[in-house]
Amino acid sequence: MSIKKEAGQKRKSKSKYLIDLVKSIDTPNFVMNPAELYQYLPEGKRFIIKRAYWITKPSGAKISGQHAHLKEEEIFIIIQGNADMILDDSGERKKKVALNTNNLVWIPRYVWHGFANLSSDCIILALTSTNYNPERTDYIENYQEFVKRVKK
Repeated sequence: MSIKKEAGQKRKSKSKYLIDLVKSIDTPNFVMNPAELYQYLPEGKRFIIKRAYWITKPSGAKISGQHAHLKEEEIFIIIQGNADMILDDSGERKKKVALNTNNLVWIPRYVWHGFANLSSDCIILALTSTNYNPERTDYIENYQEFVKRVKK
């Protein structure tokens, strides 16, 4: 999948998830990367942030657990480095998408997702629409179960 070069431009997509590029603004003393979230969401979509977390210092297999959510929506921003994102929004097949610094991905509910091949300097910011529940009742962690639910 290719990621468009112009940041924050609305685009039509057949997928439920959206991938975009956060714009960069060079200033005399630093680079600023503003993510005006409404620019990256489908028209009329509201996203209220209830939790933020970040992924840093990947080691070992340099992957995250793949899963989908029943209710939660997420926005991921690659702050530094690169990673592959595994995605499936139809139950047909998993796709691997290469992400780099400043890529932003919006994941609505019922989209299978996870990260692989995180670079050792990778930093990923996650913004979520729900608070963390240690019982993980919002998670679908079995891919075959996800396929069954999505195909209904």
